Amino acid sequence: MKNNLTKTQESILVLCTLQALLDEYLKCLSKEENNTNSIIYSIITSQIIITSCSYLDEWEYFARLIKEEQESKIIILRKITKPVMDRINEWKDMKEFRNNVLAHNHRIKKENNSLAIFNLSRNLNCPNSFYDYKLLLGCIFITKDVLLRLFPKEYNQILLQVKYIENLKPINEIKNEKSYRKEFDNLTEITQSLIETLI
Repeated sequence: MKNNLTKTQESILVLCTLQALLDEYLKCLSKEENNTNSIIYSIITSQIIITSCSYLDEWEYFARLIKEEQESKIIILRKITKPVMDRINEWKDMKEFRNNVLAHNHRIKKENNSLAIFNLSRNLNCPNSFYDYKLLLGCIFITKDVLLRLFPKEYNQILLQVKYIENLKPINEIKNEKSYRKEFDNLTEITQSLIETLI
């Protein structure tokens, strides 16, 4: 299918998609609110940080469209959402945490790929408590809400186009336990044989 969206519409689509995903993460996180040491809590909060940073990156991209499209609306959007964005930006180390701990193998690229667990500051200003995450996602919701109030026509045009997009179709997907077991056992045998030969 051909993409007939403007850059503004593309960016609105990305922002709305990311915010909807964050809504789902918050529902899951709420079930784990009293179990903050669980692996599920850790996984969800990691995804919240990664997805929130993606949202903020796209928000900045959208702001740069000011030179190309919708100048007056984008200026109004930025003025209205400034207090909310200022609050989000108080977590000034969120992207550093995303980059060096969650997304890039626990390595700090700017420091010759040194290990983050040894070289990252022990004091990072980023969301940590359940209510920090809840406030972060609430702030992102507000920005998306204002965005759609200012760009309702563009959003409705997006909806008309995206309903015709087909789902991704996985290739060679393993469909059952028997197929998984056969392939896993085969790989285990090959690996064991190589261990016996090479070690």
